[in-house]
Amino acid sequence: MKAALVFDSVNDLVFGKWDDVFIERMKTFSVQENQNDVTENNTVSQLLAPIITSQRVMAAQFGNTYSSMQCKDNTTIVFDEWLDHVFVIISEDNVDDAHRELLDFKTFVQHICGQNINLLHSSIYQDWLSVLLESRTKGDTIPGANGVIGESGATMAALNALKSASKDIKLPYQHSHLMLFVGDKLLALYSSRGSEDLSPPDLILLSIQCIAAQEYWKEVGDEDYDENDPQIVRLPWLSTENSAVVNLCAGPTGSPCAPHSIHLAEVAPRITFAVVVDMDLREVGVSTYMANQILSNLRRLLLQRNLELLPNTLDSLETALKKTTDALRKNKANANLCARLTSRMLELRKSCTTTTPLTPETTATAMHTALEAVIEQLKPDIPSLKMEQPLKNLRTTLSPYVEFLCVKAKRYFSLGSSTGESDASCSLTLHKYVEEFPGLIHFIYVDRTAGRFLAPDMADCADMLAPETVRRAVSRSLCVVREGYCAGTWRRGALHACALL
Repeated sequence: MKAALVFDSVNDLVFGKWDDVFIERMKTFSVQENQNDVTENNTVSQLLAPIITSQRVMAAQFGNTYSSMQCKDNTTIVFDEWLDHVFVIISEDNVDDAHRELLDFKTFVQHICGQNINLLHSSIYQDWLSVLLESRTKGDTIPGANGVIGESGATMAALNALKSASKDIKLPYQHSHLMLFVGDKLLALYSSRGSEDLSPPDLILLSIQCIAAQEYWKEVGDEDYDENDPQIVRLPWLSTENSAVVNLCAGPTGSPCAPHSIHLAEVAPRITFAVVVDMDLREVGVSTYMANQILSNLRRLLLQRNLELLPNTLDSLETALKKTTDALRKNKANANLCARLTSRMLELRKSCTTTTPLTPETTATAMHTALEAVIEQLKPDIPSLKMEQPLKNLRTTLSPYVEFLCVKAKRYFSLGSSTGESDASCSLTLHKYVEEFPGLIHFIYVDRTAGRFLAPDMADCADMLAPETVRRAVSRSLCVVREGYCAGTWRRGALHACALL
């Protein structure tokens, strides 16, 4: 049983993705006389509204929030709130696994919607988020970004091809990144001069975008693939040019709030060409994100009547808004928008410190509306890129290595195989950094500071190291670290495991 849900400020269901087991369980709790007259969304909203309301009230009015619930039937419900929206995961997993999935869910929403969660009312964004959630478990389950290690000639050829492609593609912005993914592994990355480095979370999010694209292209028919055909097969959740605006990580919190455009094209089966263009709105995105977070905290303080923290919160909000208006002016935004933010801040401070006809709640709502106008500026027009000729040149340059890279993708990518190989032969997604060790000892090394990891490919021991076994070992090690231990050992049948921080 699995469900991923988003509720807005009035507890309406904005987004919902669930399996048949979940909806049947919900219907057993419903008291409607005629189930045929009630939509699934209404059933879920009505049944979960008391739980969502309780979580909001405890968090907002009493500061006594809870992040999870466990039921007698082994159902786990985990919550998180962001920008007045509640994110919920309902499953039969343990609390730690559910929280990890909830964090990924929330990050996906920030990645594709930015700070405008209302975009999820669009069916296109709902489909896009659903595809990313489905693709989340189809790559590596280790928390880190990874790359392909193979023939150096293939890597150098890919890098040189990306350099040439950067000259062929006429970009309207100065800063961009060109990448080649083999499966969910990064083969080569070329960044233009002066570009901000992509963080490991950015690479993970982009790899999941590529997984989703590769799955769709595989479904539309591998037999129709022609390496000489420059046409780009359209992805239904992106634009006609397979492009969209996404948000990559930036700022002190490292949250996805910097608008970029992404453009995807298939070089060969399981080999994806990705272009990421910086929209020069990083400073606006980061400052608006901080202002939004502070305003959300301020509205909660007003609800709790916590007047002691109000002055410091107002000062922090004013500082964040000053950075926002400066960034807007630098990007030559509408001057009226900057003036509107400044006047709303003056009204908010005046209503919180003196007696005025306007209540603090009213002025805080007006400030929220003004920030929504800024958020609209963070959804710029997607630049049109002519990728047909660069894509054709890429295929020509990589043609001596395509067969080698396709084998890499099939062996180290657990989405099945077009050659009829058994599931056991491609059940592991771990790439070959480390060879088999005597005594069947397998190492997974995760560098949490750099966001990268090293792991073995144990294709010959697939029966022993099934994906679920690896997932459980990683989950158990995360629990050990979260509980404050530096090391832990455990045994599961014939398998002994050890986690060391």
